[in-house]
Amino acid sequence: MKFRFNNLGPVKATTLELGDLTVIAGLNNTGKTYTVYTLYGFLKMWRQSPLAARRAFRKSQDLFPELRVLIDQLVIEGSATWEPDDDSVARHRAAYAKSLARYFSRRHLAGVFSSKQEDFARARLSLDLDDAPAKDPYQASVPLPGRAGLNIDFDGTRLLASLSDSRQRPHLTPAIETAVTYEYARLLLDCLIPDPFILSAERFGIALFYKDLDYRRNQLVDALQKEQYRKDRDSPFPYWLLDETTSRYSLSIKDNIDYTRSIPDLKSAKSELDDDKFFNDIKDLLGGYYSNAGQDLRFISKFRKTSHFNIPLHLASSSARGLSDLYFYLKHVAKRQQLLIIDEPESDLDTANQVRLARLLARMVGAGLRILVTTHSDYLVKEVNNLVMLSQLKGKDRALLRKLGCTEADQVRPRQLRAYVAEDGGLSACSVDQYGADLPVFDRTIDAINRTANELAARLPLEAGE
Repeated sequence: MKFRFNNLGPVKATTLELGDLTVIAGLNNTGKTYTVYTLYGFLKMWRQSPLAARRAFRKSQDLFPELRVLIDQLVIEGSATWEPDDDSVARHRAAYAKSLARYFSRRHLAGVFSSKQEDFARARLSLDLDDAPAKDPYQASVPLPGRAGLNIDFDGTRLLASLSDSRQRPHLTPAIETAVTYEYARLLLDCLIPDPFILSAERFGIALFYKDLDYRRNQLVDALQKEQYRKDRDSPFPYWLLDETTSRYSLSIKDNIDYTRSIPDLKSAKSELDDDKFFNDIKDLLGGYYSNAGQDLRFISKFRKTSHFNIPLHLASSSARGLSDLYFYLKHVAKRQQLLIIDEPESDLDTANQVRLARLLARMVGAGLRILVTTHSDYLVKEVNNLVMLSQLKGKDRALLRKLGCTEADQVRPRQLRAYVAEDGGLSACSVDQYGADLPVFDRTIDAINRTANELAARLPLEAGE
């Protein structure tokens, strides 16, 4: 799947194709965050908005006559069957994707950035599904109002829809239409559109201030409760109070705040990658680990005696705060095939730890995660390239792996990697081969500073002679 972005902040027109590991590098203010946050907003809307699927269906229902017949039959008889052919599936998939992208661009995009609609009036997201796979089996059970429920069962050839309690079905027509269109959209697109999770660049501050944000939210609730008892007919609802006491966050930052708030409640949850123990890599990287046993998140050293410490997370180093969300994600939240988006994962890490983090990302990809990172780190990019070359070596022996400090899981195959440079109002796709990705953005800066150093060093003996 390819995502196309137009007129999005500094991004004029660009295309992004996701790989198992996708790297976007570039200078500041080149549109990386705009692109990634927009992508996250669309993927989340798609997952959480049955209404969007229904409206997309209604906007283009002339393209879905078979689905309209199925819905009508389901309402009348309580069950319906349909055997869509490959052409119908491809046509419906393209129509749904187009309608969903249009609906998102017009109704949701501005909200992703907590901005005014006119600020994004010309911004557009669209999808290219040229390489969409064939039909996949799909099952779902959806509760409806009352005691009714909708069951969808598609075996790859035949779709069966049925209502578990159809006595009130004429009154449930809108709910049935919403449920059927949403589940059919998921049937078409689930195999293409990943479930997203984001760790924003603001995660460092969130670890410091989320308690203050909770206090501010409680103030707002208290003020609203008091306001409802006032007899001011000119102000039936205190919208001014919302403006005065709330801040404007983009969707990515808001979701990151909500995730950080939820960490103390995740103690008993296990991620699908829990057995891989990737969070232990973060322990080794930082020389410490995290605790969410109480309501306060804490950072605890691995060392004993005089070097031991156990401190609240907000007192820990910026590197410890920055990796805390990833630690708890790997321990409690991660799901295979999920798209993990990390904005500048290398922030506040020394160069050696940036290299170690690149290897951790490679192992996470090998375990089934899909990862998208934006980065300013030449070290992270070059280590990814090293892991691409490592994957090409045949008969990797233990002695070589020990010498390189790697394991057999530390590899990225060329076909898994997509790399882009954010520049000139878009994303420039970089070639990927057996040596990795050609990302010239960092090499240009390194070459320039080396030329400066060489010229200055060459002049020093002359100056000394004078």
